[in-house]
Amino acid sequence: MLTVAKLAVLIKYRWDNHLFKKQASAQEKELLADIDWYDISELLQDLKLYHKNLVAAEYAKKILADLRQTCADDETAQTLLGYASTL
Repeated sequence: MLTVAKLAVLIKYRWDNHLFKKQASAQEKELLADIDWYDISELLQDLKLYHKNLVAAEYAKKILADLRQTCADDETAQTLLGYASTL
């Protein structure tokens, strides 16, 4: 599950797995050990499309459902949704 703390690390490394692997501290690596980078990146891409109104209504519902499933709580979901709107 994605938390605000995990999201902060992802943002710090600009969602770049290679940069993360090279520069992250042991504590950051441990925090994100259970993250599926592909799935998280795919969700971010979908959220960017959602904010640009480039998805159909049914797909928008799927994106929001995926967001709720991925995030540990509403605060994390809202933070990620807000972050994606800036990209």
